[in-house]
Amino acid sequence: MLLILGAGILINFHKLQVTAVKTETSTVSETTTVQEPIIVSETTTEQEPVTKVTYSSVGGSEYELTTFKEKLVVGEKGQIRRPQNSPLKDSIYSFAMTVSDPSVLSFDEEGNWTAHKAGKTDVTFGFPSGDSAQAKKFNEELTKLNVELEVKDVAVTMTITVVEPESQVMYRLYNPNNKEHFYTASLHEKDTLVDIGWGFYEGIAWQAPSKGIPVYRLYNPILKDHHYTLDQHEVRVLSSQHGWKEEGIAWYSGSTKKVHRLFHKGLTSGSHHYTLDENEVKVLQTRGWNYEGIAWYGQ
Repeated sequence: MLLILGAGILINFHKLQVTAVKTETSTVSETTTVQEPIIVSETTTEQEPVTKVTYSSVGGSEYELTTFKEKLVVGEKGQIRRPQNSPLKDSIYSFAMTVSDPSVLSFDEEGNWTAHKAGKTDVTFGFPSGDSAQAKKFNEELTKLNVELEVKDVAVTMTITVVEPESQVMYRLYNPNNKEHFYTASLHEKDTLVDIGWGFYEGIAWQAPSKGIPVYRLYNPILKDHHYTLDQHEVRVLSSQHGWKEEGIAWYSGSTKKVHRLFHKGLTSGSHHYTLDENEVKVLQTRGWNYEGIAWYGQ
């Protein structure tokens, strides 16, 4: 087939067999999601400047009244602290105490005090200063507590009186049958044991303070013996492993006089002996008794 076109152009078509292939076009509807911008509300907090607390002191003499007093008892201990309404209430290194007689009363750098013996002593209050170790620790506390300290140059001195504690008589008895020495603070118990013929009353052994470190009493029903100690570990071991029965607090240890303890391994009952008398300690050591040291203190 010849097809004449304009402009002298001839196109010769041959017979062509065309197979039409229907192509299905799948149209995917693509939805583009535009993410909205996330707006973060950023709040900038301006830190307020920390203002130091100014503490004005009169020579460092301010203290919580329940933590120290002008009249103390021998053996009494405690820790002096700043008043609860003071910016320094949480400090422990703020007291620099000058004591005229440290043998009567003493302080450490943390304000811990101990009344050692009866007497009077002057105590001057102050703050740590200079290059001492306590002064450095106190300055660290001031920084941590954010306190600026102002001290009025006033020397504040107190006279502290330390007295012997109120005491109770300790009675000593002896049972010749089992060779036990028995000690009690109870007049009624002493009189009862003598009345029933348990043993003989030997007199006053020492004076025990009305308060202090507890001395415990134990009893062994098999040995028919009593034992006395202020060592709570010894109490636990004897009562849990060796058949001793706890009888509670018998009296208290305190003051300055030494009560000595001796042991005789040849005795079943009465194997421990307690005495204030140093001469008795020497004599008993020549008779088979072994010295075990200071048992507790009395008056």
